[in-house]
Amino acid sequence: MVYFLIGAPHKSNEQQAWLEMEKHVLTSGISRQAKGRLLQTDIGKFKLGNLDHLMFINDSLLKQESVVESLLKKIERQYLDVTEKVSYDFTIELKDGSQSIENFLFQFKWNDQTFPRASALTELVKAISSRATHVETDLRQKSTSYQELKNQSQQVAKKEGNLLVRDLVDVLKEPIVKPRDFIYSDFLTTLVAIVPKTQIQEWLACYEFLCENVVPQSARQFQIEDKDNLTIWRVVIVKQSFDKDQDLEVADKGDEEKGKNKKPTPVEEFIQKARDKLRITVKEFEYKSQESKEREKLRLDLKSKSDHMNTTLKQACEKAFSDLYITYMHLKVLRLVVDIAMRFGAAEPNIQCIIKPDQGKEKKVQQSLLKLYADPSQVGLYGTKEELEDTEDFFPFVYVPINIP
Repeated sequence: MVYFLIGAPHKSNEQQAWLEMEKHVLTSGISRQAKGRLLQTDIGKFKLGNLDHLMFINDSLLKQESVVESLLKKIERQYLDVTEKVSYDFTIELKDGSQSIENFLFQFKWNDQTFPRASALTELVKAISSRATHVETDLRQKSTSYQELKNQSQQVAKKEGNLLVRDLVDVLKEPIVKPRDFIYSDFLTTLVAIVPKTQIQEWLACYEFLCENVVPQSARQFQIEDKDNLTIWRVVIVKQSFDKDQDLEVADKGDEEKGKNKKPTPVEEFIQKARDKLRITVKEFEYKSQESKEREKLRLDLKSKSDHMNTTLKQACEKAFSDLYITYMHLKVLRLVVDIAMRFGAAEPNIQCIIKPDQGKEKKVQQSLLKLYADPSQVGLYGTKEELEDTEDFFPFVYVPINIP
């Protein structure tokens, strides 16, 4: 949605000039549902200064406008990310209640408490910049805290998928398993195998012979359902090698020779042969009865904190957008005032208004305004910066578009 702030000179009176604009734009059929309203900016209350000063302030406002618009879009993206929505519906919070953005624009009144018109223009620009910086800093702090919690939650989040990708801490927990199912000592350790249902018979027939360190009949299936028809087993392995002669022979060799002839450990051998001969995945796993409980408690705690921070950040986005949008509108109106003073002179009679064209009819409204204010022989000189292939728009009236929302 686009709104136009328009400033133009007139030769009769403001009301008559407004009626003429309504006739050309709002009731001409060009934009059937367009809205418009006069703005009461009271240009005479601003300390405008000379032309050089106005040009300097105009450049400063253009730079600050880019910063504020970028920040408004950043707030919008943050809000959509937090709420997981595809669109937003911010309201503007004022002392006398909340308003929709459109109502705020059409009922805009300059706030002299926040932006005193009696101040120098440089002070007004500084106040706009300061408020934008404050909004950005506050939101960045809350956003950083939220992201840190989100990252922590992701680190301990349950992995979705089958038994091959899930974290076994979340799978092998009581009451599915008991501490006695896992044997860990100086001589023995327990491995976990992920076996497709179609290979259970092959697994049972072969696992004891994959290496000589397998404890006979130590395979035990845990009753865990898997969507991909995978089963999960434990098997006990003797950790120390039985080939002591070869171990002594390797020990007598130098470090380089040891690296070349290093024999895999029984655990490594079993994992490798299960993969190569049976195409079965075997994993080392150390069962700790409290680990899954502690992890679940941590998840719940982080979720609670994350949910609270999510609400806090959502509210912060809403407040930040409202506060910054109020600043944004003051910036736009100040641009209108400064541009009018540069183009026509503040003392000359002029009209300031806001227009909301129908979506898709923006170009036709601009053309209608051109016919109203331009010398017919010079219409071709005017247009948007895209049409003119220039750095700025050029019209016979002051044109300040509002592109957010």
